[in-house]
Amino acid sequence: MSGGVDRVAFVAGIAFVLLGGLLCLDQLDLIGLSWGLTAAALCAAAGVVLVAAGLAPEGRDE
Repeated sequence: MSGGVDRVAFVAGIAFVLLGGLLCLDQLDLIGLSWGLTAAALCAAAGVVLVAAGLAPEGRDE
C-alpha cells in the first residue's frame, strides 16, 4: 500500500463535514433550512462523491 491519500474517502469526508456544518447552522437558527434545501444539499454531496469516485484511477498497480 502506498502512502498516498484516498481521494474518494477524502472528498466524502469533506462533504460529510460540510453537511454537518450546515445542519449545525440550522440548529443554531443562523440559517433557515427547509426539507427541500436539505434534500438538495444531500444530493449535491452524493453527486460530488460519485464524481470523485468516477475520476479516481481504476487500479493502484503503479
